[in-house]
Amino acid sequence: MIRENLASFFKNWQIDKARATEVLSENKKYNSELKSGKIPGKTHPADKKTYSLYNLNSASIISKELPTLFHTKAGLPKSKYKIQGSIGQGNPAEIPWICVFDLDITKSAQDGFYIVYLFTSDMSGVYLSLNQGWTQYEREYGTKEGRIEIKKNATVSKKLLKSDQGFSYSPIDLKATKSLGKGYELGNICSVYYDANEIPPEEDLINDIRNLIGVYRELKGRVGSDIIDIKGQLDEDSFQIEIQKGKRKELQSGVIQKKEKKQGSSSTSWARDSNMAFTALDNANFQCENDPTHKTFISARTGKRFVEAHHLVPMEYQGDFAVSIDVPENIISLCPNCHRAFHNSEASIQEGLIAKFFALRSSSLEERGIYISLDKLLEYYKTTPNNV
Repeated sequence: MIRENLASFFKNWQIDKARATEVLSENKKYNSELKSGKIPGKTHPADKKTYSLYNLNSASIISKELPTLFHTKAGLPKSKYKIQGSIGQGNPAEIPWICVFDLDITKSAQDGFYIVYLFTSDMSGVYLSLNQGWTQYEREYGTKEGRIEIKKNATVSKKLLKSDQGFSYSPIDLKATKSLGKGYELGNICSVYYDANEIPPEEDLINDIRNLIGVYRELKGRVGSDIIDIKGQLDEDSFQIEIQKGKRKELQSGVIQKKEKKQGSSSTSWARDSNMAFTALDNANFQCENDPTHKTFISARTGKRFVEAHHLVPMEYQGDFAVSIDVPENIISLCPNCHRAFHNSEASIQEGLIAKFFALRSSSLEERGIYISLDKLLEYYKTTPNNV
């Protein structure tokens, strides 16, 4: 039944879309004339013509038939997964879709990350994709920067996944011309493509979505629900490289609200913002704050000396604080050698570094609402000496 419904949608959508576009155009013209009083005997707002895309024959396939079949055939309980299809709101969509939302992550195609069937604009095929909500990036960064960030996060996601279950990491081509469709193309993490003329057997379609659910769960386990902050879940070396690509953040004074705790299995379960770290390095003029005479190579990304970011109060202990400790005041710019000394040097050297920067930073930390004693800070390092 899934296969037959997909075939029917491929066959009928272009015809239905053209018909709907024509009716909507006629209605727009009529309503404009109605508003201007050019239609004799028609002056009441109730005379306005309306049209719902979901009156189309192919609409029920996307909005009802296939979501129901995926719930039942793939064994996806409604208590855990919401399945929703769309052919557009008001006007026909360039890229019709059917989303599978993990309710712990999102209930909307605008936010979070999810599994989605994305139909190409010319109806030549459909991608089953692990993807991201484009609108959250556009809202957070704007269109230009949003496209850069969503692509970055797709790349990071691929690095974090241990198993792709045979899905492709290659880019997808929806033949999109509009911003939303291009956002889906950039947000793809992994996918499988079905040609409209060669739709696989029912069993293969069901197995594919079940397998992609497994990948979806793995990504959820590694990054939690907020994929915008996924770069904070990178391993230490990768995160330090990501900082070099960062942008300065202009922050207001006072406390900054902390992010939700992650559910991931990376070195820290709390997200680190590479832009916060970049800001701290920029504040230090990309010099080693322990000894500015320490010289390193020039970073290809920044054009400045390569330095690394170190959280004085380790991020592992974010849960002990009511406010964010991922702030520039808590991040030290260090040459790689001094950074390693914070973690791996003998006790007297490490304690000296901690005490030195505690004295330098304690007042500015308190301005951010971060209150901690030197004894407590030393205790943190003894418990988890390799944290950042």
